[in-house]
Parts: sequence; C-alpha cells; structure tokens
Amino acid sequence: MTQQKARTRTKYHVGNLAPQLLAAAREMLEEVGPFKLSLRAVSERVGVSSAAAYHHYANRIELISHLAAQGFRELGYALQTNDASLADPSEKLRQASLTYFTFARTNPALYQLMFGPEFSNADLIPELQIARDESFGELRKIIGAILHAAPDTPEVRRAALAGWSYTHGLASLVIHGVLNFPDETSTERYVDVTLKGFEDLFKTHFQNVK
Repeated sequence: MTQQKARTRTKYHVGNLAPQLLAAAREMLEEVGPFKLSLRAVSERVGVSSAAAYHHYANRIELISHLAAQGFRELGYALQTNDASLADPSEKLRQASLTYFTFARTNPALYQLMFGPEFSNADLIPELQIARDESFGELRKIIGAILHAAPDTPEVRRAALAGWSYTHGLASLVIHGVLNFPDETSTERYVDVTLKGFEDLFKTHFQNVK
C-alpha cells in the first residue's frame, strides 16, 4: 500500500491537539480495531472538526503510523528496562521473552497494528522506521549480552531475529486465540513452558548431529 505524502502543514494549532488525537486513536483502537479507525471518527471523539485534525495528520495512514511508532517506543523502553544485573544467559533470555510477551498481551490491538499489513518498509514514515529499529536494537543488546558479542555482529543479528520470531509468533497465536491461554495459567509459566520446548528441541537436534 503506497503511503500518501504528508501535506504541507500550516501554523494552525489547537493547544495540544496532536497528542489528544493520538490518545483518542489509541482508545478507539482497542474498541473497534485498526480498520475502523479514521481521522473523522477520532476527531469526533476529541470534539474537533476533521479539518482541525488534518492540520496535524495528513491522512489515516499517517495517524496510525504515529500510533504504531508509539507502540514500538514503549516496547523498546520495556526491553531497555529489563533487569541488566542478571548474569545467567538463560534467565536473561527468559526475562526478555517475558517482557515482550507481556507487552503484547497487555496491548493486543496496538501490538497487532504495529505488525499489521498496512505498513511496508518502503512506505514507513521516519518516526515509525526509527522506533521499529530502536526496538529491535534493544533486543540485539540483550542477545549480545547473552552471547558476549557486539549487537551488530552477524551472530547476534541472527539470534535476535530468531528470538523475535519466537516471541512474536507466540504472542500472535495467543492474541488471535489460536493457542488457548487459560485464565489460571500465568504469563511466566506459559513462557517457561515454551522455552523449555525449545531447549528440548535443540538438545535433541544437537545430539543427533554429533
């Protein structure tokens, strides 16, 4: 989907309207999902005209792009504040997976928007591209600490991609109801069970290749 170019902004301002629109969009996102989210509906929620909203967001895709960028910044911050004092590599990986999975389950609609089909790499606004890269960068830092390697090395990039694929897949399957997540099952237990499955899988694999 080709992103429309943002129109030239005027000097029109209504207080802190831009963050108000973004906050209203996030509320509505949880209520109606991303496809029913429109600038007109968000404007009505805030109590301003559509024309006023267009002074801050050129179109719907720009609005939801800023919303997705907000999500990636929050995810990156959550990963950044992960307990850096942990020495055990397995526990570092566990905590990072738990942090990511918890964020996704706490913000299901926002999380699905962040990885939704409306964004392609060629059409990302700078804010969204930067936020996405920084979020993945925090994951690379954690993986780098586990592997005792620089975050930009190929081995760390490969491992970070594998880690992201695991947590993203698990979160998506639970959010979409493909995997049953009983109310009595704690998030920590769920992550522990799936990580143990990976451990068993790779242990078997390496035993077979010897």
